[in-house]
Amino acid sequence: MMGSNILEERMLQDTLGVFRDDSQSSVTPAQGVMLIDGWLQALQGDPNLEQLEAELTELRNELQSGQPNEQRVRELMLSLADKTQAIAEGPNAEGTWTGGLESLSKILRNFSNKL
Repeated sequence: MMGSNILEERMLQDTLGVFRDDSQSSVTPAQGVMLIDGWLQALQGDPNLEQLEAELTELRNELQSGQPNEQRVRELMLSLADKTQAIAEGPNAEGTWTGGLESLSKILRNFSNKL
């Protein structure tokens, strides 16, 4: 279940902070890769999140390529936004964790629309 460990909660706060502090328009591919690496570590071993991990890995690979495919990056970010929203609205969502996930979902959508 997401939100059940300290690392997941820290990654959520760090991710929200990066996007808010950098006003969403200046987040670099390198920053994105660092965030994704943190999320992959935080989510490691949760069999319920394998699809999410696969999309994060694909997004990381795209960002690390010499010329990222903006359309594919946009698609992956929108898909991650949808999954984040679904988790926020899921039966195990609770408290401030839910609000943070909803904020992250909106940020991912807004950022993908600026690509």
